[in-house]
Amino acid sequence: MISRLISLALAISLSSTLLFGAPLFTDKIQGSGRGILMLGLLGIAGGFIHGVGFVPRRLIFKIIFNPWISRILMLSIFFLYK
Repeated sequence: MISRLISLALAISLSSTLLFGAPLFTDKIQGSGRGILMLGLLGIAGGFIHGVGFVPRRLIFKIIFNPWISRILMLSIFFLYK
């Protein structure tokens, strides 16, 4: 339960930061920064999926939306665009 709450809180905070603070990131996202941002958005999606309690059935989606991988991606985007 605590694990899901952590994932959901990270996903909500990062998605709202990216949504409302987009002008702050436009100068930092140049060239290859978009690929890193895309991986971060994948991590945010995984955080929402794990946070609301959805469990994927297919193996590929279990790997992609693994809570630990999602948290690593979310924390990496947090520290890269800080």
